[in-house]
Amino acid sequence: MTPPARTPHPAPGRHALRAAVAALTLALSPLAVAAGLDDLLATVDARVGVVTASLDLDEARRALTRTEADPLALRLDLVRARQAVELAEAEARAARFEAIAEVAAAWARVRETTVQVALAEGARDLSARAVDIARLRLERGSATRLDLDEAVTALEDAEKNAAAARNGLALARADLRGLTGHDGDLDLGPLDRARLERPLPPDAAFDDALAGLPTVLRLAQAVELAGLAVELLDPSFASRAQIEQARTQLAQAEAGAAEARRGLTLRTQALRNAVTTARETDRIARDALDQARERDAIETRRFEAGLIAEIALDQARLATRQAELRALQAEHGLLAALLDLQAGTLVPLEGWDGR
Repeated sequence: MTPPARTPHPAPGRHALRAAVAALTLALSPLAVAAGLDDLLATVDARVGVVTASLDLDEARRALTRTEADPLALRLDLVRARQAVELAEAEARAARFEAIAEVAAAWARVRETTVQVALAEGARDLSARAVDIARLRLERGSATRLDLDEAVTALEDAEKNAAAARNGLALARADLRGLTGHDGDLDLGPLDRARLERPLPPDAAFDDALAGLPTVLRLAQAVELAGLAVELLDPSFASRAQIEQARTQLAQAEAGAAEARRGLTLRTQALRNAVTTARETDRIARDALDQARERDAIETRRFEAGLIAEIALDQARLATRQAELRALQAEHGLLAALLDLQAGTLVPLEGWDGR
């Protein structure tokens, strides 16, 4: 994907070159025919936001090199140039992790809506059979015209739901195509459960990562600059009012940085709690699916023994499909919680950092 026009930069750095190669490789490789989640995640380095952040980082590094080589550069110039690189590095990491979360969410929507289409079409077929049964019962005097009308109305609703599900799938595919550029077939197979269930990094990893979040980093840099301003002033050339004002600005910057850090500490804990909750929801949904499949097997044996009608068996199988959809939604909720945690803390999660 080509980034939008920008102020001219020096020759593109390694990140931009890798992004261009990644985009070309995707277009020419077998992935253009079929791609799974990992294949799609491998394309994030070609996303416009990621490429732009990489270019900004390259430019900040070049500016720092120029400043360090300038014999006339002031101490403040050096500090600002170094800070620009630190912030650009943090923003590049954030852009990449956010892109990973967006692509995974788009893939999950395609996977989920594909199952919803199958479920909606199954419900429509079941409703069509219910209409046939209601009509037959009416002819034989065991149902009323109202029973048939209600069955027809239910069929019309089921047809609308199936059409809406197909539209939802088309939109989900278009969204994924817009994010990745992939226009071929997709591998929507099961996720690796081991990757979803890996333990989170230790508390210390999240605590240490707070300082590298762009929001915290900006405020910490403001504290550093305010402290430098106080340090550079001297009563021999600055008034007492100027010195007091600089000290006040330093105190304000320190208070703002501390408040932001407290807020982001709570946000990090909320993101981690969301993963715990999503894992429990996922476990419950998988248990419910196992129970639905057991009931399905029982109803199949009852049908084979002549104890229930075929439509009753179809209803049991539809209920199993609904349980499958709920389990899929819970699994996607867990995936989203993990990637939101990674994007919100910039702590790489094993198996999900797109490397």
